[in-house]
Amino acid sequence: MSASAAADPEHPTPSGVLAALYRSIEPTEPVETARALVGDRSVRIALCLDCPDELEAIGRALGICLRMLGRSPEFSGYGITDCRLL
Repeated sequence: MSASAAADPEHPTPSGVLAALYRSIEPTEPVETARALVGDRSVRIALCLDCPDELEAIGRALGICLRMLGRSPEFSGYGITDCRLL
């Protein structure tokens, strides 16, 4: 990321993404770790969840991301375009 993009309030920083993400996680959710990668026009989030099955993990991850988008005005122009189980 260029220095101008990092200083631009239109572009979130990885630490800003993680702060917003952690504000959106409920205390009972099984999040072990989270990472964020910010590009020019996209944000990638990796969540490690402790869930009994894959379907529940995907549902919980999408729920967390949807809450983050809804609660954080800095992400009002963003949407979820991809979800992968790794």
